[in-house]
Amino acid sequence: MSIFEAALPLSRRRALKLGAGIAGGLMTAASLSRNSAFADDDSDEQGTLPSKEDQDTLQDIIQAEGTASDGVFSIEIDRDDISDVMLHGVPILPSFQINATVYFQRVRGGQLMMNGDMALRPSELNGFIHALIRHGLVFQAEHQHMYDFDPMVWFVHYRGVGSAEWLARSLKAALNTTSTPFPQTMPSNPKTPLPAEHIGHILGATPEVGADGVVTYNIPRKEAIWLGGHRINPYLGVAAEIVFEPYGGGINAAVIPDYNLIASEVNPVIGYGLHAGWDIGCLYNQETDEHPQLYFSHHFKTGNSVSLAYEIRHALNMMNVEFD
Repeated sequence: MSIFEAALPLSRRRALKLGAGIAGGLMTAASLSRNSAFADDDSDEQGTLPSKEDQDTLQDIIQAEGTASDGVFSIEIDRDDISDVMLHGVPILPSFQINATVYFQRVRGGQLMMNGDMALRPSELNGFIHALIRHGLVFQAEHQHMYDFDPMVWFVHYRGVGSAEWLARSLKAALNTTSTPFPQTMPSNPKTPLPAEHIGHILGATPEVGADGVVTYNIPRKEAIWLGGHRINPYLGVAAEIVFEPYGGGINAAVIPDYNLIASEVNPVIGYGLHAGWDIGCLYNQETDEHPQLYFSHHFKTGNSVSLAYEIRHALNMMNVEFD
C-alpha cells in the first residue's frame, strides 16, 4: 500500500489510531468524556469500552489490529485480495470501500456487543451467512453499497452478544469462509495529500488517516439508539461515515459519504444529493431490531475535496447529528 509524503498533524482520534494497535485501549480525555454517558457497566441500558484483556483476545483470535476511540473498540479488515474494483472509471481501493469494520462495546454482565459488516464477493455470500447463523450470530442485512461497482461487491451486516472469546471465534469462523488475508496490521505512519484537518473543520469531525492516504470521518446521531434490546454507543457502527480517497492529484478526491438517516430525513438528503450531482448508490437498513430504525445511503462523487466537503456538510445539516 502506498504512503504519501504530506504528513497530517496529530489529532485526538488519529493519536488513538496510530497508538493503539495490539496495545490498544488508551483513551483521550475527549473520548473519556463521551464515554461517561455510558458509565454504568452493569446496566442493560449502558455501554463502555471493552477491557484491555478483551481487546487483546479479540485481536489475537481475529488476527487483526484494532483501535480504541469514542468509547468503542473497532477492528478494520481490508479485502486486499479484491483489488480490481472500479466505479465510473475510478479505482476503488480496499482501504477506501472494499473493507469491513467490526465494533465492540461492553453491555450487562461484562459481556460484549459486537456490530459489524463484511465486504464479500458474490460467491462468498452464502457461505459467510451460513457460518454466521451456524455459530449463533445475528444476520442483519445483505446489500450492495454502490449499484455499479465493477465487479460487484456485496456487504453483509451482523451482530452478537457474548464473551470476547466467543464473539471472536464465531466471527473468525465466518471470515475463514472467505479468501480475506490474515494477519492484518495497521499502517505505522499513514499520511495523506488531502487537507484532512481543514475538511474535518468543515464536516465537524476528526480525521482518521489510513492506508493509501484514505481519510475517514465519523459523525454520530444525537438520539439514543437501541439495538437488540441494548442501548448502544452512537459510534458502534451506526455513525455517518464519510470517506475520502485521494484521486486526480492535488487535493482532489473520490468521496463516498454513508449517511445514517431517520425516515423523515431520507427524501431531503437524497433529494439534495441528486440536485448537487451525487450518484446515489443505495438506501437500506443495516440492523434488525433497531430503535429508531436507521436508513443508510451511500453517495459518490469526485472533485475538489474541500468543495465536496461543503456539499456533504449541507446534507449533514439536514440530519440530527452531533458535530465535534
